[in-house]
Amino acid sequence: MDELVNAMHIIIQIPGELYIKELLEFTRPMTLRECMDFSEDHMEAVSTYNGDINRWVMNNGSGYWFGSECFKLIK
Repeated sequence: MDELVNAMHIIIQIPGELYIKELLEFTRPMTLRECMDFSEDHMEAVSTYNGDINRWVMNNGSGYWFGSECFKLIK
């Protein structure tokens, strides 16, 4: 978990069962654990849990938070 990463994909499910990835590049490298913690905090900031459908609904109406992945972006 000490591996350094500098980017994260947010995976969003949109109507029609399609998935999109939004790229977030970090201003500084962070450990994989820090990125995972950031991802959870970010999910809570940009989406709201709906218990009736058991999903995190994006606050901007773009779809459902499906997941995230932290990685090292090589340029």
